[in-house]
Amino acid sequence: MKKILLYLFVLITCSAYGQVSSLSSLTNLKNIDPEMMTDAQVEQVLTKMQTDGYSTTQFDQYAEKQGLDKTSTAKFKNRIVRYNTDVNGLKKRKNMDPEELKKFGLTPESADIDPRLMKYFEAYMEKQDSIKETELPVFGASMFQELTMSFETNLRMATPESYILGPDDEVILDIYGLSEGHFNLQVTPEGAIRIPNVGVVAVGGLSIAEAKQSIKKSLVPYYKGISSGETKLSIALGDIRSITVNVIGEVKYPGTYTIPSLATVYNALYQSGGPAENGSFRMVNIIRGGKVIETVDLYDFLVFGKETNIRLQDQDAIKVLPYKNRVSIGGEVKNKALFEVKDNETLANLIKFSGGFTEKAFQERITAYRNTTKEKSVIDVTAPEFDSFILKAGDAYMVGELLERFSNRVQIQGSVYRPGEYALTEGMKASDLLHKAEGLLDDAFASRAIIFRKDINNLPEIASFSPIDALNGKKDLLLQREDSIQIYSIVDMKEEEYIYVAGEVVKPDKFVFSKGMTLKDAILVAQGVTTKADKGEVEVFRQITDPTVLVDNLQKATSFKFQLDQVLAFGDDASDFKLQKEDRIIVRSMFGFEDMKQIKIEGEVMRKGTYVITSKNQRVSDVIKMAGGLTEFAYPDGAFLLRRIKKTDAEKEMLTEMNKNMSTIGASKIALDEDLLTGAAAQKKRNQYKKSITNPNDTIGFNPELSTSTDLVGIELTRILANPGSKYDIIMEEGDILSIPKLLETVQVMGEVMMPNTVRYEKGRNLKSYVNAAGGFGMNAKSGKSYVIHANGSIDVTSSFLGFRHYPKVKPGSRVIVPEKPATEKLSTVEVIGITTSITSVAAMIISLFRK
Repeated sequence: MKKILLYLFVLITCSAYGQVSSLSSLTNLKNIDPEMMTDAQVEQVLTKMQTDGYSTTQFDQYAEKQGLDKTSTAKFKNRIVRYNTDVNGLKKRKNMDPEELKKFGLTPESADIDPRLMKYFEAYMEKQDSIKETELPVFGASMFQELTMSFETNLRMATPESYILGPDDEVILDIYGLSEGHFNLQVTPEGAIRIPNVGVVAVGGLSIAEAKQSIKKSLVPYYKGISSGETKLSIALGDIRSITVNVIGEVKYPGTYTIPSLATVYNALYQSGGPAENGSFRMVNIIRGGKVIETVDLYDFLVFGKETNIRLQDQDAIKVLPYKNRVSIGGEVKNKALFEVKDNETLANLIKFSGGFTEKAFQERITAYRNTTKEKSVIDVTAPEFDSFILKAGDAYMVGELLERFSNRVQIQGSVYRPGEYALTEGMKASDLLHKAEGLLDDAFASRAIIFRKDINNLPEIASFSPIDALNGKKDLLLQREDSIQIYSIVDMKEEEYIYVAGEVVKPDKFVFSKGMTLKDAILVAQGVTTKADKGEVEVFRQITDPTVLVDNLQKATSFKFQLDQVLAFGDDASDFKLQKEDRIIVRSMFGFEDMKQIKIEGEVMRKGTYVITSKNQRVSDVIKMAGGLTEFAYPDGAFLLRRIKKTDAEKEMLTEMNKNMSTIGASKIALDEDLLTGAAAQKKRNQYKKSITNPNDTIGFNPELSTSTDLVGIELTRILANPGSKYDIIMEEGDILSIPKLLETVQVMGEVMMPNTVRYEKGRNLKSYVNAAGGFGMNAKSGKSYVIHANGSIDVTSSFLGFRHYPKVKPGSRVIVPEKPATEKLSTVEVIGITTSITSVAAMIISLFRK
């Protein structure tokens, strides 16, 4: 414990010593680099100065006491000015409302520490302001609120002749010519400088120009040639003093600020955050010695770029008065904002303040909204009145947008060489516009055109004229503003005409009909016939359009038959058979021609794989022979066949309609098919089959675009092999998959049994013994409906006769299924009471009837 206390004592002592050492080191300014000082260190130096009885403006005396040279003193003074700017200027402006900071996820501490966060916070605040549609920003406020802007004092500018010298200023005196000399002279607190070998010269309160005359007058007795001009002198301002000004009134952060003596009113206003919400931008008073020496209008700088020439002096006060009149202007002006206006300023001044009109502005009239003693009023101010219309407090002005219409436009569209927009000239006619468009195209419908225009009430109307007559000087139409002429094309007005080629052609489709098209042309347009085409059977169907035939006859079409070989090869008259629009050409396929069909055989055969059906009556036994027969491990009783059933177009449409109303049918069908398969091998084959009908890269060559379904065909391969060609030996079809599994040695027991399980197959055991091997029937088992799904997909069910149950035979690979009794809902107490009450009421009614 003693060791711990000793350690703490040493630690506290060292810390206190470090602080004292740090503070003592700051009091000795000769050992400090002012450029490396932190704000906290600058504050300690200023505190020590005040303790020793020196103010900020007396730093030169304090530095001289510390033994600093003039260069180091100037650096320290610049560092103190930057400290005042950062701490008393920008830092004050960062102290936002804690509630607003909380909305942005910030704290006052984080906002002060990290200016980058404040940048995003102010962007957020600006966005919040922008979503208030009814509020406009105060013109000029953003300039003082933008932290990234800098109104720093220019310390490298040429010495202004009007600059008033004061204590702590440095005057640089250069003498050259017959006599030479260079002096850096400090203005004393009494306002004097001491020139070596000359004496004391009073310059405090004098401008640079006045001080130059006073110094020159003092040097004449001591330097020859000054009177004659042979010796010249130059007076410049060296290091400048710091001054203290008070910014008061309607400003964001009123207070006392230390700034360089060259600073202007704009520098001081920027550090104080600029005018507050109710502050005036046009009435900023500069007070010196208790009197207003000048009133600054910030609009001179914001609008016209004119900066006031007045220089601030120590102890000056800048007072921002409350604004007197504000008006707003919105719409099509470059700066939509609230503007402060003086008495007798006009709407023309306001337009100038806002930057002028945009390129889309309607400049003939501005709408003014003015407050009266009871309500608002609307005033239309026309362009000639802008210079004389006096602004009043609360006015709101809205500049409208140009209408989307033209004062002298006409248009022409359609079958002319140069459609588009043209200028309407006085007395212009339709023929003139046709000439400007360089005339009609060859396909133009020249006998009639439409003009879309508007009547006297600005409602749409249509006029028509004959372009060919107008061009020939007959019935030419006088055009109006916004007329639009539409010249139609004969091609556009013609009904679309097609012929149709179907059947065994390379590209069956509809084709555009052209006059003179023959049957041979149509076959060539369809890219010729396929190898399956029956060239002796080409038929053309033609619609009957003769009204007399249609009235007297039920026949609506006629047909023509041709032999393709003779027509195309030998040039019979049929080769010149002229087609008409809407003709239907059908090329039949050869009788008996079929594409080669493929099947698959998998599992325990000698040569499994893909085979081609070579005859229409090829059966399962034939496929087994083609595959080299069964292997010694084959299980014929478990063999099954998967068949893909193609749907016709009519069936596909019917199924599509059914799926709209019964979307669950497909899912139920798949679930049923899955139940019919047994064993992992069968399930795997079924999944592969599903994949094959949707995979265009499958070796079977199935077309994935065909709508198909999958059926499991139960076969008895043992009987088939024993009696080839019998009724059990079914004919194979395209896409069939014949699967012969290995010998299975297990039986699955599923459903409502005590312990669903897989049991080893034993010859001679019946269904009940397998159920007992799975723990027996469950409480809800419907044992009389138990059934067996064999490995080949066939199903045997339990039967009963005279109360005796006959369970089906179980084979290797079978699945024993014990169904569950259907659930029955018991009546609730409320339902029992309701039914009992109803029965009692009916009984009472019957008794009362019998008593009567």
